[in-house]
Amino acid sequence: MEIFSAVSDLPDDCVGYTIFLRDAGESHTSKLEKKAKLEEIASAASELSEPWTREYIWQRQEFNVKVVEFLGEPCLRGVTEFGDSIDDEWFIVFILRELSKKFPDIVVKITDNDGEFLLIEAATAIPKWLNPDNADNRVWIYNGNLCIIPTEEPDSATSYTLHDALQFLSNNASMLYHPQILQKEAFARLEGYPQAIQANIHRAKVFVPRRVAQILHHRPRYIAPASEAFLLRDPISMKVCSAMRNFPPEDSVTCVVKITKLLYTQMKSQRIIPPAKFEVPKANEEGYDAAELGMKIACGFELLCAGSGKSKVRKQKDYATDVRFKEYMRMLEKEGFFKHEIPGTLHYQQLVSQAQKTFAEVSGDAYNTSDIGTDIINGLETMDELSDEEIATWDSTVDDDKWMDIDFTEFESMLDSNARPEAGYNDQPEDTEETKREILESQEKVKSMVDRLRKFMDDEKAGFDGVEFDDDISDSDEEETAQSSRIEEIDDDDDVNEDDFLEFFLKEALKLSPEEIEQFRTDPTPEQLKLHGKTTASSENEDQDGDIADELLAKGIVNEGENDDVEIMRNLLDSIKSQEGGAGPGSNLLARLGLGSN
Repeated sequence: MEIFSAVSDLPDDCVGYTIFLRDAGESHTSKLEKKAKLEEIASAASELSEPWTREYIWQRQEFNVKVVEFLGEPCLRGVTEFGDSIDDEWFIVFILRELSKKFPDIVVKITDNDGEFLLIEAATAIPKWLNPDNADNRVWIYNGNLCIIPTEEPDSATSYTLHDALQFLSNNASMLYHPQILQKEAFARLEGYPQAIQANIHRAKVFVPRRVAQILHHRPRYIAPASEAFLLRDPISMKVCSAMRNFPPEDSVTCVVKITKLLYTQMKSQRIIPPAKFEVPKANEEGYDAAELGMKIACGFELLCAGSGKSKVRKQKDYATDVRFKEYMRMLEKEGFFKHEIPGTLHYQQLVSQAQKTFAEVSGDAYNTSDIGTDIINGLETMDELSDEEIATWDSTVDDDKWMDIDFTEFESMLDSNARPEAGYNDQPEDTEETKREILESQEKVKSMVDRLRKFMDDEKAGFDGVEFDDDISDSDEEETAQSSRIEEIDDDDDVNEDDFLEFFLKEALKLSPEEIEQFRTDPTPEQLKLHGKTTASSENEDQDGDIADELLAKGIVNEGENDDVEIMRNLLDSIKSQEGGAGPGSNLLARLGLGSN
């Protein structure tokens, strides 16, 4: 889904991430102090991710951040080229999300060449008013949540400038829109992390030149660039594999190497006539798999080292014709970066040069491919000679690669499991004891809500028009001040989120799926138009209310003769739904009852 795709300042297959201090808009903090704080966070990010990245094999580039200035504001910036490995991109999302939990004083923006890809993931859970035209600088990761800066005017919402967004995040973080369903959809791919990180690794037996085994034992992650070098080979470059000067296959050993499942699949799928230096058994002979894969890995290392010393720096951009840089310049003008300077003047040109430098840093164009081949050759010279006795002590565990086999019956079952069956409640399998217990707990929760709502409705001191929280005060000014104070207290401390309450009710009470919840939010069209004991009117709202009443009665949450309870819940849900995540009377009521979410 590409509804939030936009002009991106990133090359293909790259993810970019920027970390700002949440008080970035505050003038009392100097740039020097901000940079010092950001350096601390960068060190903490490395420390935080080290246990997860220690044995991780990146397809191309690692997670990395450094202090830069963006639109005059110090920040941490990183760009990672992930190639074909989408897992690398989501691993970075996981790291940044965990970092934001550890440092609540930071906010994170993350995009790739598709734009706001987290919004694309959560397209069915975002507010209806949010679209590509008004999403700029509204979407952030804060305190572990994907958050959206809300709007008071959904019909005329506009994008935020970076400065205004940071001001909002600094002063009004409690007002951010971050319902649970948004988190579930946006971060669905992170389910099972961090344990799932190692599930991407495959251990395979190979027959490789001794020097290849040596370098992979000390630098396991070099398997990725070596594999890519082989996968991207051409007939001319392959000529160096006829000699294999750096990794002679005459002295080969059997060992186990770690490789990503993606690279393993790609390498296994390649068909190649072995270079003359290699002796590979026939396909039906013992040792074929280990020798063939080992030959391909060895050729990859030879290709890497044959190019050592050659510059792999990307050529300088022609900014005059770069579409992405032109878009970047338009954004700078919108942000007031050029301060009304006249084009062609010295100061203007200095600002343009600064913009080009920053663009190169934040877009990844300043990335220089490290000369891995030179590192490998230098590393081998400093390593002790590898003996057969030492190899015998290595872990020899080999993973089964049956995961590569596609069982189409299981595949179809997996697809079916992701789609909710078109069946009524009575068509579902018999409830287990655990399921029955969960249903009873859900019913008790909602019944408790109804009772509290009913008690509130019966309270003569309570009202819906500017909810009165204290005893009557004779002086009207004092009454207005007291109510205002109470409302501010609710906004600051309770952090009410009506969407979370609505989602909870529909999920726990009515057991609706995420798709049905979204349908309820957007355009509910229930087939049953009957309220218990009477027929509803023809309006859409009344149709919806009838459906809610039917579900409440069917679930046993309310009983016959309790239509007043139905009306209470129905009216509250109507109020919540009409607000679409914005501020309104529903939030005050929920906070007063202690039903708000944090």
